[in-house]
Amino acid sequence: MIDASAAWAAEHALLLFLLLPCLAALLALGAARAWLAVEARGRTVLGAGGAGLALLAFLALAVAVRRPGAVVAFDGALANALGRAMPDAFLWLLSWFTFLGDRDLLALCCVLAVLWLLWRGYKGLALFCAVSTGLGGALNWLLKYGFQRLRPDFNHDYTAVVGWSFPSGHASAAMAVYGTACYLIWRLAPVPWRRPSLALAAALVTAIGLSRVLLQVHFASDVAAGWAISLAWMILCVGLAEGLRASGRDAGQRVH
Repeated sequence: MIDASAAWAAEHALLLFLLLPCLAALLALGAARAWLAVEARGRTVLGAGGAGLALLAFLALAVAVRRPGAVVAFDGALANALGRAMPDAFLWLLSWFTFLGDRDLLALCCVLAVLWLLWRGYKGLALFCAVSTGLGGALNWLLKYGFQRLRPDFNHDYTAVVGWSFPSGHASAAMAVYGTACYLIWRLAPVPWRRPSLALAAALVTAIGLSRVLLQVHFASDVAAGWAISLAWMILCVGLAEGLRASGRDAGQRVH
């Protein structure tokens, strides 16, 4: 059953790469609608529930990858099936998507964002941006060295990798950085930009994570764990920023 599921996923890799980001965008829009439909107390409950579920998902994956079982078996079967099935043209396309989750690129974007926010006088949001992305990256680094999981084998030159595999740094960083960008847009940009930016970010984060699996440089559970732990971290950061905003110490208040 595991081998058959992995073979099906590898055979339909392009279809999954097109559909899953669209599904993620729809789910993000649905979450935003639910968030806006409730009052402050309900938002606290939704946020705590979402962070808790994401953290539980990460913990379940963390336990699963430490021992032989269905998750590890599926990871290996999928990586092997993708190694046999992926055409070079698709791998080349995926290499461009995975670049959008590159650590150096995202770090540069974060530094520029913090500098811009400071220049415009948004000291609170600059601090939020630095903490949500910087500490999120540090958390991923600590987890990688805690688990020290080896990456899958792959036999192409469309990307280069270093370091441990679990959780995926690309998936985690993309969630943190593009999620932070969404919050900044939600706070500072015109209202018509909000939902499109959220949908685009969700689709992009999903595509970046999928590219890591399809390029065979991460197991599927690595990417899922990267998404989960970074989502929990982002919800915590946004919750704290919103709490300060509600208390009058507005993280987005312009300082003159």
